[in-house]
Amino acid sequence: MGFFIIVFFCWSSYSIPIMNLINLSLILVGGGVGALFRFVVSRFVSERIFTAFPLGTLVVNVSGSLLMGFFFTVINRAALSQNYRFLITIGFIGAYTTFSTYALETVTLLQKGQYGAAFWNFFLNNVVSFAAIVLGILLAQANRI
Repeated sequence: MGFFIIVFFCWSSYSIPIMNLINLSLILVGGGVGALFRFVVSRFVSERIFTAFPLGTLVVNVSGSLLMGFFFTVINRAALSQNYRFLITIGFIGAYTTFSTYALETVTLLQKGQYGAAFWNFFLNNVVSFAAIVLGILLAQANRI
């Protein structure tokens, strides 16, 4: 489905340059594999360690954050092609866990000395996202969906 959306935009009046088509294709492939890995890893952990705590999600978020930090550093330090960034960090790890992106952005703000922005990024992502979940549940319950 994603491929057809990309093709549609390439031939529509909102033409995407060929380089962007390559980048989008790399994100699409990496994202598909990352989503599959998220499902497999989370299910594997949850089926082997029975607990009320969502351990599978924790393992995915922590391992995704580890991978994000590692590959972000390797790609930038080794001056590798940005194609690796699109495939691995944005595509694969981005679909494996969005928490890793949030964690990397917060750490990057701290490293730049932007402590206020780091605090608000941390606070808003946690508190507002939690509140949005509660609001979504309440809206669905109110509409009997």
